[in-house]
Amino acid sequence: MSPAKGKPVKDHIFGDLDQPQNAVRWFIDRYRGVRHNHRMTPVRPKPGETVNLHATVSSDLNIESVFVWLTTDDWQHHHVEKLTKARTVWNTALWSYLQEWVITIPPQPAGTMLRYKIGAELQGSSKILYADSQSEDFETATHFSTWYGEDTQPGWAERAITYQIFVDRFNPGEDRSWASYTDLKKPFGGTLQGIIEKMPFIKSMGFNTVWLTPIFDSPSHHGYDISDYYQINPRLGSMEDFMKLVKVAHLHKIKVILDFVANHCSSEHPYFQDAVSDPDSPYRDYFVWKDWPEYECFYNVRTMPKLNLSYGNPARDYLFKTAQFWLKTGLDGFRLDYAHGPEQDFWVDFRRACTAINPEVWTFAEIVQPPDVQANYACGVSGALDFLLCQVLRLTFGQREWPLDKFAAFLQNHFDYFPEDFSLPAFLDNHDMNRFLFTSELDEKLLKLALLVLYTLPGPPIVYYGTEIPLSQRQSIHEKGAQGFDEARLPMDWGAVEESDLPGYLAKLAEIRQTTPRIYQQGWKLFSSGDHKDFIVLTKTREEGLYLLINRSEKTVSWQLNETVFRIFVDLVTDHRFTVNDGQLSLSVEPHSATLLSPI
Repeated sequence: MSPAKGKPVKDHIFGDLDQPQNAVRWFIDRYRGVRHNHRMTPVRPKPGETVNLHATVSSDLNIESVFVWLTTDDWQHHHVEKLTKARTVWNTALWSYLQEWVITIPPQPAGTMLRYKIGAELQGSSKILYADSQSEDFETATHFSTWYGEDTQPGWAERAITYQIFVDRFNPGEDRSWASYTDLKKPFGGTLQGIIEKMPFIKSMGFNTVWLTPIFDSPSHHGYDISDYYQINPRLGSMEDFMKLVKVAHLHKIKVILDFVANHCSSEHPYFQDAVSDPDSPYRDYFVWKDWPEYECFYNVRTMPKLNLSYGNPARDYLFKTAQFWLKTGLDGFRLDYAHGPEQDFWVDFRRACTAINPEVWTFAEIVQPPDVQANYACGVSGALDFLLCQVLRLTFGQREWPLDKFAAFLQNHFDYFPEDFSLPAFLDNHDMNRFLFTSELDEKLLKLALLVLYTLPGPPIVYYGTEIPLSQRQSIHEKGAQGFDEARLPMDWGAVEESDLPGYLAKLAEIRQTTPRIYQQGWKLFSSGDHKDFIVLTKTREEGLYLLINRSEKTVSWQLNETVFRIFVDLVTDHRFTVNDGQLSLSVEPHSATLLSPI
């Protein structure tokens, strides 16, 4: 089933947080009371740098002072400092004043783990209200930390071109067929051996990194409910298969990323089974309890109990050792599932644990939150999946709601906002949303157009398996009667590969990105807005002579450029050459396509 013509499928990527009424409610909740929200500058301090910690207090509170409790030896000793009131601002969303407080922390040597809590003393009492939990008890107050590590963004991450594989739906391997299920919530038979067999094909499309959805032992087909973090799901293969996969991938100069789920596990995990059946279980503190035996779970899914990852709890060390175990196998990094579930402090310790094994580890987080929240995780992770860019690419090239000049304006602001060394892996779709092709009404030209733009942006691109066929889906994941996210997880049709030109197209885009890094190392700027809505020209700098002409319209568009510096240009995608005659370059751009010009 395909979307009705003329009615592009709507997205709900941020759970409709982007709707004004929802955004205001979210903002009010985020800034009411005493708040820190892990706001510090710089957000990922280097050894020897001063750090400013920021806090806010809403005007419904009468406070005397704001304090920070600091320790560098895991609370064996600590001292207290006062924050300075910086200013009072008016905030219309809150419909009240907001006090801003700040303190400067002196430089710290390399390897320092700075842990802290922030609280405000209430007037007329000895009570302290702690940020962000609003707890009045020091022990249950939100814990913050930052690590003055010497690790940097791994250089290979900037050059990564990643292929995302939903393991169960990719390839059975060894001449086996897909299981004869029609129920998308049952296993289809994909294996690690199936991935190994397709490694040359993956390499041929220009990918130098693969991201595998969870491969650990799990009762589900998707694997995001892990029952044993140290074992490979036997349906997918064995530890020997995984070691072979890593070896074969590295021989092809392909890095391997594993999906890592820290927020929750499976209710079949033996630690949980023991904890839920025995109130004196040694594993009781591994989980979050409402009132034992009632427990917190991921989105109220009873089969996914929430792990207690607050500072000092044993589940933290368990997961740190798990991550280190897999890095010792030669693994290159982790995609961190639902990373805004655990407190940010957890990821700071996770970063330290991972870099102790592999200083070049790449960790990018799934944080489906606004950019200001994402950026504040830089103290713990290498980067975050760029959900906002994904939404904008889909609005611009899939649903075609955004005019192209609005898209250009977004690009000029987006990449300037984040810390310079914060990785923003970019994508058009993934396993938790409708495929881009389905959203664009099965228009392969729009898919190619969006992929070209994706590959020319600063964030390292990620392509979801099946895009190269191109694979769609039966119905929207949001449609009544649909099987949810699994609608976007259909099995790979290997018979369709030979019929598609997309594998070659992706290979060409990868070649351009690898051989012409200046295309993505600088952001695009508006050069000419054409008709503003459906035709636009972007450039880096006029002196470089790089131009991206985007035609989203239904008709061919002619374009002319007065050019006195360069004589010949080439479309890097088609290799077609254009000659400047009498100081003028003239060319045409086909409907639903783009031309990427470079002087030669």
